[in-house]
Amino acid sequence: MWCKPKWLTVESYGLILVLLSAILYAIAGAFVKLGHVEGGLPSTELVFARGIFQGGIVVLGLYFCRDDKQQRLIYRPFGNGVAARKLVWMRGVLGGAGFLLDYHCMAVLPLGDAITLMSLYPFLTIFLARAFLGEEIKPLHLIVTTASIVGAVLIAQPTFIFGVDNDADLPTSSLGYITGCLGSVCLACVVTLIRKAGKIGVHTFQLLLSWALFGIVFSVLFGPSEGVWKLPESAEVWWYVAGVCVVGAWAHLMLNYAGRLAPAGLVSVVRASDIMWAYACEIEIFGQQPSRWTWMGVVLILASLLAIAGEKSRGGG
Repeated sequence: MWCKPKWLTVESYGLILVLLSAILYAIAGAFVKLGHVEGGLPSTELVFARGIFQGGIVVLGLYFCRDDKQQRLIYRPFGNGVAARKLVWMRGVLGGAGFLLDYHCMAVLPLGDAITLMSLYPFLTIFLARAFLGEEIKPLHLIVTTASIVGAVLIAQPTFIFGVDNDADLPTSSLGYITGCLGSVCLACVVTLIRKAGKIGVHTFQLLLSWALFGIVFSVLFGPSEGVWKLPESAEVWWYVAGVCVVGAWAHLMLNYAGRLAPAGLVSVVRASDIMWAYACEIEIFGQQPSRWTWMGVVLILASLLAIAGEKSRGGG
């Protein structure tokens, strides 16, 4: 186990790692924003860079990890059997698309807004899990889902409710809100597929490899729509790209590792803290102050996450 102090329980250690991953994810989002705004790098180029970097780490993991028969996973990188390979490829398509949508959202929106919109996926997963996994939907689930939708509206502040925004970047910002919501849909599908894949013994590295491959492919296909890719023009921008790759990869891998060590309800509470860290980055790095409507939306979504976590931690599913 990764450097666990003897005086910490496994559960406490797992929650600390989840907290660190939430902080790292918010920081990685700040690097995406800086790379796009300060460096002029398209979000698709940043997706490509992180896909190459994290894909390399996953390939190494596949080489050193072995299955139950002591065979290296690299010889079967997409799983054993037709059913496993279908799930892995579907996870790759939806994960790659969601990754691209999320990075575009983080590049063009205030960081806290972007991460909050992308945090809607637990509620979408409830309905997908009911449809495809037979999991129960309780009244509390419907209440928190409604609250999360209202929270998203308060954050996005659509013009048909809040009036016309005089911001010259309104078309780009509107597209950012759309991509953020679509990214949540993709992530909800991915979570459902991962749960299904776990039941038939698909390894985490096999799922992550398909994500990296399709993330790279989609970034190349849709890159021309965002403009010409270019090398960073200064050492500072190179650091932003390195931050996207290194911090983002560690956040992703750490969350997947730590999520197995603590109860899911508690993990979801700690994971939701990335919203707060994102707003801290937005205020400190970008000098932006969220409106009172945005704060109300964040409170609603956080309250929804806490309600779901509380219900699960009490043994309600």
